[in-house]
Amino acid sequence: MAVREGRWDCQYCGTKGNLGRHKACQKCGRSRPAGTKFYLPSEEEAAVLDANLLKIAKAGQDWICEFCGSSNDSEATICYNCGAPREGTSPVQEIKEYDLGQTPDSGDMTFDETPERPISQPESAPKKSKRPLLIIGGVLLGLILLCALIFAGIAIFSSKDVDASVSGFQWDRSINVEAYQTVTEEDWSVPTGGRTIDQRQEIRRYETILDRYETRQREIQVQVGEETYVCGQRDLGNGFFEDIECSNPIYETQIEEYEEAVYREEPVYDTFYTYEIDKWIVVRSESDSGVDHNAQWPGLILAENEREGERSESYIIIFVNNDGEEYSMELPFSEWQDYEMGQNVLLKLDLFGNLDGVEP
Repeated sequence: MAVREGRWDCQYCGTKGNLGRHKACQKCGRSRPAGTKFYLPSEEEAAVLDANLLKIAKAGQDWICEFCGSSNDSEATICYNCGAPREGTSPVQEIKEYDLGQTPDSGDMTFDETPERPISQPESAPKKSKRPLLIIGGVLLGLILLCALIFAGIAIFSSKDVDASVSGFQWDRSINVEAYQTVTEEDWSVPTGGRTIDQRQEIRRYETILDRYETRQREIQVQVGEETYVCGQRDLGNGFFEDIECSNPIYETQIEEYEEAVYREEPVYDTFYTYEIDKWIVVRSESDSGVDHNAQWPGLILAENEREGERSESYIIIFVNNDGEEYSMELPFSEWQDYEMGQNVLLKLDLFGNLDGVEP
C-alpha cells in the first residue's frame, strides 16, 4: 500500500502546509497540538519512497506530552521538548479513515484562537435524547384515544328513543319428516349395516416416486481471481497517509454437469364400494306460517316408516312509530308471545336509525 506525506497548518502563526514529518511549525517553532488536522493537498500526492520516512510513517501514532503539549514520535519515551516521560494517559493523534475522494485537502485550524494546553482527548458526541420521540408518541396516543372517545360519545348520545306500538306479527314453523329407507351409497369402506352391491379397484391417490437421474448442464459463476484497488485513505495519526485497499472477486462463467432427479406420479389403487344401507333420511318438510299472534306447528300425518325430524321456527314482531315508520325485529318465542297488538313500546335506535332494542 502506498504511503503519502500529509500536511498540517499552524494555528499559532498561520503557516500553512507544514510537512507531516515535522512535529513543530517550520516558521514559528511551536509544536503541533493534539487534534491537529492532517490533510493531503491532492490524493494524487506522490508516494513516499524514502526508507527513513516510511519507517516514521509505519511507527504509529504521535503522542502529546501532558506537561508541555509537544508532539512526539510514537517510539519516543520522553518528550523531545521538555524531557518529561511519556505517561500511560498521554493522548495520541487519532487514526482516521476516509473514502476515496473524501480525504481532506486543506486544514481547518482557527488562527486567532489559542487552545488550552495540554489538550485532552476529544469527548464522545453526546447521545441524542429520546425525549422528543416520547413526546411525539404520547401526543399520537392521546389523539387516538380522543378520537375513540369522540366516536363513542357520538354513538351514545346520537342514539335516540322512539315511541311506537306493536302493529303486527309474523311467524313461520316447519318440521322435517324422515323416512326409514334403503339408499345406495359409495365409499372406500362399508359402514356397519351396509350391504355390498359392487366393489372395484380405483385410484385413491398418487405417490411421487424417484424414476431416474438425468445428466444435464448449467452455467455457473466460478471465482478465478481477485482484483485490488485503492478505495480510500487512512490518516496514520503522525502526518502520513496510507492507501486503503479493497478487493473485488473476479468470476468466470463455466459449464457444469449435474445429475437431476426425475420423478413420476405412481397411482395407488384401493377398493371402492357401492353398497346399500337402511337409514333415516329427510323426505319432505311440512310448514305453516301466519301474520297473526297464534303460532302453531303444522299437523303431521306420518306413514308407518316415517318419523318427525328437526324443527325450525322464526318469530318477527312489527312496530310502527307516530310518523308511520315501520321497524321489525326477530325475537325468541318466549318474548314474542308476551307482546300484544297495539301495545306501546319504546324503540332504541342506533346512530344510523336502525332498531337496536325494545323496551315494553
